[in-house]
Amino acid sequence: MKRLLLIFLGSIHFCLAQEVEFDIFFDLGKYTLSSKHEKKIDAQLANLDTTTTYNFVIKGYTDFVDTETFNLKLSQDRADAVTTYLQKQYESIINSIEKEAKGELPNETSQKNEQIGIQQHRKVSITISKNDHKPKITERKENIYVVPTNELKVGSSYSLGKINFKTGRVTLIKSSKKELEKLVRFLRKNRNIHIEVQGHVCCGGDDDSDALNSDTGTYTLSVDRARFIYNYLINRGIDKDRLSYKGYAFKTPLHFPEKGNRDRSANRRVEIKITKN
Repeated sequence: MKRLLLIFLGSIHFCLAQEVEFDIFFDLGKYTLSSKHEKKIDAQLANLDTTTTYNFVIKGYTDFVDTETFNLKLSQDRADAVTTYLQKQYESIINSIEKEAKGELPNETSQKNEQIGIQQHRKVSITISKNDHKPKITERKENIYVVPTNELKVGSSYSLGKINFKTGRVTLIKSSKKELEKLVRFLRKNRNIHIEVQGHVCCGGDDDSDALNSDTGTYTLSVDRARFIYNYLINRGIDKDRLSYKGYAFKTPLHFPEKGNRDRSANRRVEIKITKN
């Protein structure tokens, strides 16, 4: 009996890990997100695995108050508001977002109060499902050195010059040291900027997992390379409180499927996310 219970509980955990569904509710005629809305979204997403990506389905609804045309637009605005928040706060775990304006939900009672409406119908429904390890194609980022520093956006990622490592290892090719020194100078000059060093690898298939570090025998190459640069910056005098690092494996390639050495080289990259400016 105990064994059956464990299997049952494990099945529940698996289902919860694979899909999350919840609603957030709005006041009459409103669509902007409050801090209460944001806290609920954050709480629902808190247990998601940040090393993988997810597919989001966002559906906006209204009650019957006002015209159908107005309500369709309002449901779109509600869905847009949620989508914008997710893209700003959770870009790294989003594989795709499907967004739909559903307009009015049908009124199941014969009586309608045109002033009160139905609070439960004024909502956005959010469904989140795991991406089953398929990589998310991303766009090439702007170079951090060509964007005015006061326009660098917190939460956004930027490219650097080419930083190359030896194949399968955390050993820099000599020419890459110049690029790292350029980053050191940039951070020394702009002391208010905090960054996350982001490591990416190439040569993946449908599986978005990390690559093999041939020195350690572990599949943590993107993390190890990001950590190397993090430590390099600290050793060059950059305050570690301004720095963090993360490996993104093969989750967000610039090219997929890879069609040759040029695509693989482009995917095998280091980027910088602004965490404070």
